[in-house]
Amino acid sequence: MITSLFRFIVRIAIRIFFRKITVTNLDVLPKEGPMIVAANHPSTFMDASVIGSFLHQKPRFLVKASLFNTAFNKWLLTNMRAIPVQRAQDSPDGQVDTSFLFSKCFERLAAGDTILIFPEGVSKHGRQLHKIKTGAARIALGAEAAKEFNLGVKIVTIGLNYSNPRLFRSDLYLTIKEPIDVRAWKELYNKDERAAAAALTQKIKNQLHEQIITTQDAEEDNLLEQIEDVYKGRLLEKFGWDKKNAEANFQATKGMEEALRYFKETDANRVAQLKNKLESYFHNLNQLCLNDDLFEHSHERRSFLVAGLKHSMYLILGFPVWLYGLINNYLPYTLPSRCAYLITKDEEYIAPIMMFIGILTFPLFYTLQVWGIQKYMGIEWLTFVYALSLPLTGFFTLAYWQDVQNTNDQWTLFSKFYNKSDLVAGIIQQRSDIVQVLDQAKQEYLLILEMEEDA
Repeated sequence: MITSLFRFIVRIAIRIFFRKITVTNLDVLPKEGPMIVAANHPSTFMDASVIGSFLHQKPRFLVKASLFNTAFNKWLLTNMRAIPVQRAQDSPDGQVDTSFLFSKCFERLAAGDTILIFPEGVSKHGRQLHKIKTGAARIALGAEAAKEFNLGVKIVTIGLNYSNPRLFRSDLYLTIKEPIDVRAWKELYNKDERAAAAALTQKIKNQLHEQIITTQDAEEDNLLEQIEDVYKGRLLEKFGWDKKNAEANFQATKGMEEALRYFKETDANRVAQLKNKLESYFHNLNQLCLNDDLFEHSHERRSFLVAGLKHSMYLILGFPVWLYGLINNYLPYTLPSRCAYLITKDEEYIAPIMMFIGILTFPLFYTLQVWGIQKYMGIEWLTFVYALSLPLTGFFTLAYWQDVQNTNDQWTLFSKFYNKSDLVAGIIQQRSDIVQVLDQAKQEYLLILEMEEDA
């Protein structure tokens, strides 16, 4: 009962928290177990909540044992179908007894359950895939071996790609791969259990690498982000892909990630020169308080003036609605964020804490506000209209504020054209040079891929 209610609430909360959620290959998910879901882990509880909301089954979660530290936590996590995990990094001597965990997982898989595992073992924000531990593979193989490989355990890998896991109304793209049939490792397991676990772990790792954007470190991630800012729109246009399509955006970034890695291995000096050009370009943008989006299309002064006038007219007309939405949504919207940053400083926990606090604040404040209108106005149709207006104007307020920032950027650039025209012209030339370098690299990389396919 508790699990079903919580799952229902979380499903609603997730669809409110994220502006857009796109899932590819949802149809390949088995409708029943036994199954292990293995996913990357960039955003702690948010990851489990998101995946759990899409699964046909009610999954069991592996949760670090240290969270079962109070009677309430133990009661809550147990009712949420959590299984405690003793982690080596949480043990003083680095040694743990996994016998209880494995036997519990074997038991649940034999009963046809689904278990959600994050094989990295840690949650870290960023586009890096950390070392994949062998636990998921060993549990799957052990459960099959206990039933002489007649159980039919499947492993499904899911890639989580957040546009910004800490930002309300951001985007989320999930990729799902065809299930891995663990019985395919039977022969190797009977010969060498460790080798089978290593091979299956490598298979999980390879699939996850294909399903997410991965960079080696923060420096490479920053470089890839800068390339995305300058070139992804152009790349999508060249291939005729819809810029609003999440899968197209993912494939474009994935292609740039793979190309960057190729050139780092084959022509490191070229990458270093590109890195210097990008750093100089973005430094100059920052000096003028501008952003790259403003330079992606036309650079004519008249175009900027027309765009600025259109946005300004929209902002003038929309101001009363924005003010109404701000007044009615300010407290329920700001409290989750402020509370989250008071509770923790760990970036990985901010978004899920915000979401779960928001589950409480929005219904609470909306209920009180609607009750107040009904009590003091006493007009039912007006109360209904007011209740409907609360979430609608709340979303409008968020979009409006983004438009305010965009319009301010437009007018800032327009003013720079007149006050610092030489600097703006220099930035435009810098961007043009970078695009030419990336165009050349794209042509070379595509030619290499064609030669590899022909070979």
